Amino acid sequence: MPGPSEAQAGGDEFEALYKGCYQAVFAYVVRRIEGDTETAADLTAEVFVVALRKRSSIPPPPEDRLWLYGVARRIVLDHQRRHRRQARMKSQLRVQAALSESDTGQVELSRLRVRQAIQELKPVHREVLQLVAWDGLSHAEAGHVLGCTANAVALRLHHARARLRRILSAYGPPDPGPRLAQSQVLPSDSGSQI
Repeated sequence: MPGPSEAQAGGDEFEALYKGCYQAVFAYVVRRIEGDTETAADLTAEVFVVALRKRSSIPPPPEDRLWLYGVARRIVLDHQRRHRRQARMKSQLRVQAALSESDTGQVELSRLRVRQAIQELKPVHREVLQLVAWDGLSHAEAGHVLGCTANAVALRLHHARARLRRILSAYGPPDPGPRLAQSQVLPSDSGSQI
């Protein structure tokens, strides 16, 4: 059993991990649950509860952040499985509402089409696209989170981009503001990556 000084040192390390990685993990989670910051905060808290329980398994920096992304990925996937049906119904309602609006509706519809197209990707392709385009991870870092090689990430990303293009082209001609809509869905620095 660890002594008081060892427990204090472990507590200090965990506090440093929490302070250093909370914002990155929260951003990772919030982007994957469509901006619901309240739920994202709850899921991020779950990530750090797991980290606290398994703190002896956490690798040293900078791999600790990637380890946390791996935990967050599993927690988000569990959350998404539990709420998939509800999310589909909300998406359908948003599309119907967007169709009834004027020009603003067209921008919203384009944005929804991009989000819907991303949701139509296989989960493995969607996740790699989000890790690289939204979270700004390198192929090696994304591979670490996903448990695969950087080459596998590059191949998955290639397939994800190609499939996303096909899905979006199947929606028909672009609306008046697709560039704006895509930039609202994806970070501005990722536009050239897709």
